[in-house]
Amino acid sequence: MIWLTWRQFRAQALAVLIIVVAAAVYFLITGLHMRHTYTADLASCDSQNDCGLVLNQLQGTYNAAFQLAELLMISVPALIGIFWGAPLIGRELETGSYQLAWNQSVTRTRWLAVKLAGIALASMATAGLLSYLLTWWAGPLDQIAGNRFAALSFSTRDIVPLGYAAFAFALGATAGLMLRRTIPAMAVTLAVFIGIQILVPNVIRPNLLPSTTVTVPVNQTTTIQADGIMTRINSGDTWIDGLVNVPDGAWVLSTTPVEYSSGRLASRSLIQACLPGPDREPGKNAFIAFGACLAGDNLHEAVSYQPASHYWPLQWYETGMFLALAGLLSGSCFWWIRRRQI
Repeated sequence: MIWLTWRQFRAQALAVLIIVVAAAVYFLITGLHMRHTYTADLASCDSQNDCGLVLNQLQGTYNAAFQLAELLMISVPALIGIFWGAPLIGRELETGSYQLAWNQSVTRTRWLAVKLAGIALASMATAGLLSYLLTWWAGPLDQIAGNRFAALSFSTRDIVPLGYAAFAFALGATAGLMLRRTIPAMAVTLAVFIGIQILVPNVIRPNLLPSTTVTVPVNQTTTIQADGIMTRINSGDTWIDGLVNVPDGAWVLSTTPVEYSSGRLASRSLIQACLPGPDREPGKNAFIAFGACLAGDNLHEAVSYQPASHYWPLQWYETGMFLALAGLLSGSCFWWIRRRQI
């Protein structure tokens, strides 16, 4: 069975090998140049004190390649599920070729185990290698951006792609086994994976670990660090930019507008009444007066965030979650093929 599985899979394996080698060559050549430029820019801007401008220019140079690499990387698990997982069993059931193996004293369980184990390992190895290459290559750009928790960045770096690849492959194999048709199984795999990529960053990932919430009152002491006032036009909700200091590298989950202790939002008219007038000198003194004006109303802003130290725990938890889902899907395949009449 191992030899037969290899013969059926060798064309895909060769194609993936070529893709990985090509990606490694590209990332190595451009990555070394990027790191050299990044180091040189940091050395030069220290004396000129314009690091923000210099690093933004470097980021802009690689921005198109960076975005394309992230999109391709997030597509890898989906492609694995569609083109490796869904046809693995679905095509054999659709064409009836499974009967040849079962009539050669190969049990259903062994037939399925060899197929799932071999291709699952290849799937995880492919995703792992590409993720490692992208993580290394994008290191300087991630340092400049300073947000490793961004949805695409988190899902395409380090170990999470391994969990996605295992899950997508098991999902495709399960869909192929139960639907017994390759094309419908591919469609179901793609739809579910897209849904997962929408659901996880917005609902599941923020709640895998307890977040930290910081509440800051609005008064003359806190508004001295403010940078400006932001108002949502359609609702009138108002935020004081810079009122809450969030630690570097943290993932901000939510920010409440200026509100009372009861949770009722402060009205726009109240905020506008305390804004500096045209005859008042702008700057920190204006924000101190603004805070003093609002101090008696017992207002505050609150920010919830995941600290930067939660990055790796979230990576491990999310990877473990998808590996567990892959295991459950694989287990359902064994149950289905042993209990159901094919």
